[in-house]
Amino acid sequence: MNEYICQSCGMPMKAAGEFGTNADLTQNTEYCVHCFRNGAFTRDVTMEEMMETNLKYIDEWNRSTGNNMTADEARPILREFLSTLKRWKKDSP
Repeated sequence: MNEYICQSCGMPMKAAGEFGTNADLTQNTEYCVHCFRNGAFTRDVTMEEMMETNLKYIDEWNRSTGNNMTADEARPILREFLSTLKRWKKDSP
């Protein structure tokens, strides 16, 4: 199975249960289950709010990647990364 990246939060999606769902309950491969269910986003947030949510998991991310970043070190990197995702691109609706 290909690895997909949630186009809202950036989470890697590898298993069927990690994918969001469309309005007809079919699998959505663009967004994860935490961000998108039943054809709609689960939270009305800004990119900055999404970034701060993601930063709550910095310790888990550090363990899985072997990094040792603080939230302050990761913040500008995460901001740049999220800005490339479909939900946060300037030209997206």
